[in-house]
Amino acid sequence: MNTALATTQDFANTRRWPRFHANLPVLISINGDSSRLAVPGLASEISRSGMALYGGVRLEPGELMEVEFQTSNKLRVAGVVRNCSGFCFGLEFVQPLSTDEDAARMTGAKNASASPNSWKSWIATRRGDISVGVASLLLLAAIVQWSFHGPQAVTGQPSLTLWEKSLVALGFAEAPAPPVLAGNPAVKVWVDVHTALYYCPGAELYGKTPDGKYTTQRDAQFDQFEPAANTYCQ
Repeated sequence: MNTALATTQDFANTRRWPRFHANLPVLISINGDSSRLAVPGLASEISRSGMALYGGVRLEPGELMEVEFQTSNKLRVAGVVRNCSGFCFGLEFVQPLSTDEDAARMTGAKNASASPNSWKSWIATRRGDISVGVASLLLLAAIVQWSFHGPQAVTGQPSLTLWEKSLVALGFAEAPAPPVLAGNPAVKVWVDVHTALYYCPGAELYGKTPDGKYTTQRDAQFDQFEPAANTYCQ
């Protein structure tokens, strides 16, 4: 195995924080000596606590390195070399970054939520909300499908409330059987809401019972009213 690659992997795998892959040009200064010419390098990984990079300098573990990112803001960070192999270095920041988002922004990522660990944390803290949301969507889909394709689309099916539709759609209740229509559906009848009977025109109690109302024979039968004389209106 390539020694430089092994050192970089060992350095990255011991990090406590999410690490973000990078491919960023940098300038490296040694021990804060600004009089020396900065050496070009390449940052390959960044986390809150440090970074991995390549550069044409000779440094040993424990020595100080300053890195300037060749971006618009010319961000500079200082760190201590913790391990190295050839021109591959593992650097620990002297002043760790405040958040994972800071590390993500340095690599050009929009935010730290792009890392797998952040997604897992977000899902874990909102698992209850996600479950409720999924259940609500499934319920809504079932109601819509039942409304367009279920028993309600059959002519003569009694109307149901939204709650009743939900119970039927989820299999907790059965839709009522459609009533058997008979007689003249358009004839105007008088329904008695207390007895669940309806009267045909000319009947003795037609329009006279308390709290009754006029409706068509069709609607009366839909609402499960029965003809008072056991004879349908013609």
